[in-house]
Amino acid sequence: MKTIAIANQKGGVGKTTTAVNLAAGLAIKGYRTLLIDLDSQRNSTQTYFEPEQITSTLADVLVGHDNRIPLSEARYATHIENLDLVPAHIRIAMLDKMVTLEEQYRLKKALDSLPDPYDFVILDCPHTLGLTLTQALLASRYVIVPIAAEYYPLEGVVDLLDSITAAKMPNPQLSVLGYLITRFHQRKLVCATALDRVKEMFGDELFETVIRDNTALQIAPAYRKSIYEHAAKSYGSEDYENLTDEILSRLSMSTHLRAVPGKEVAR
Repeated sequence: MKTIAIANQKGGVGKTTTAVNLAAGLAIKGYRTLLIDLDSQRNSTQTYFEPEQITSTLADVLVGHDNRIPLSEARYATHIENLDLVPAHIRIAMLDKMVTLEEQYRLKKALDSLPDPYDFVILDCPHTLGLTLTQALLASRYVIVPIAAEYYPLEGVVDLLDSITAAKMPNPQLSVLGYLITRFHQRKLVCATALDRVKEMFGDELFETVIRDNTALQIAPAYRKSIYEHAAKSYGSEDYENLTDEILSRLSMSTHLRAVPGKEVAR
């Protein structure tokens, strides 16, 4: 089971968009995938479910000392085959108040206790540095860092890397799988400048795939859909399929379990 945290403390960098569509892309290719929403804003949750459809959440698994439920009881099957979701709740913000060693490892223990492990677990982390992020890093094997192609693209990334370094002490297997440029517009000089700066700093750790600025990516969640379902021929669909393939390649896993629909790209 490969657990990947999608993290950046800076908001508006496409963190949830990446978590949602990477999870969908892996599932469509045939990998059993679990998407866990660790953000109290619940954007990943709302991409797939109406509030009234949710009765148990990640807060019921991790928050409190009595009557907590197993992670397996907070899973919901999405309409995408092979993709399950553990939804967030506003109470998930209470994780940042948990300071004991036992509390810090609750997410890891919950994942380890799953009776039917997944091929992939994707963690949509909050856009803050805190104990919720610490729980995610302690439970993860890899981190993907989305970085928006804009002025000061590395703002906050150095602090995130400090958190990753600290988490490596108790979790030495943790590593950055890659840095991902998002919100890229090829006609904007600032985007090209940001890309060059990130490439200079991270080199081969930067994914070759660039997520282009795409209206369909912003609209898809309103329809409770991934980009593949909402706009299969869009730039967004092409970019996230390419990213999924690149991640699988970096992990030496097959990229051809099942074809992703929509190869032709509408300009």
